[in-house]
Amino acid sequence: MTDKKVWAIGAVTFLLGAGAAVVVTAAVDDAPKVTVQPESAAASDIPQTRGGLVAAWTAELKKAGKAKPEGWEMLTTDEIRGRYVSQVFANAPDAKDIDPGMVKRG
Repeated sequence: MTDKKVWAIGAVTFLLGAGAAVVVTAAVDDAPKVTVQPESAAASDIPQTRGGLVAAWTAELKKAGKAKPEGWEMLTTDEIRGRYVSQVFANAPDAKDIDPGMVKRG
């Protein structure tokens, strides 16, 4: 064999090996799967309009057996939002109601 044939066979072998490596690398996806955390339920469920806040606040008060306080019309939208969120947390179930058999670790 001549030197040219040896170099040609070496070059072809190298190119075939490099091509196979590229194909195998492209076929195997080692990248971790990206997950997106769902948007916070508390942030997305809060109404953005005054009317929506009043309706939601009224519903939460009704669940608790309460009524809107006198003069509530004078509250700002932010104050109504704060009272609504506070009432949502007040209405949230306790851990003992969710899982009565749960033992508190201390």
